[in-house]
Amino acid sequence: MYNTHSVRTFVDACGLCDAAHVESLQEKSQCALEDYVRTQYPGQPTRFGKLLLRLPSLRTVSAQVIEQMFFVRLVGKTPIETLIRDMLLSGGSFSWPYMHAIQ
Repeated sequence: MYNTHSVRTFVDACGLCDAAHVESLQEKSQCALEDYVRTQYPGQPTRFGKLLLRLPSLRTVSAQVIEQMFFVRLVGKTPIETLIRDMLLSGGSFSWPYMHAIQ
């Protein structure tokens, strides 16, 4: 098992109000990723560790590039921060913008 605490977290980010809560969410997400990787790729026992080692490199990629790569086809020009805020504020009733086009 890999030590997830060796991966730098966002708890040192400037202006962060609740570092303990952010650290807890990061730990939960890393555990969920580990569970997923172990069940989906049982023949690759080092895959999770390799993914953790990639995290520092991903921090160098700007938010705009990530939005362009992964979200623009899904949500159009809506800023990802707006979507995340709306999802958090709506609880479980969030409706993805693309769902109207599919239905």
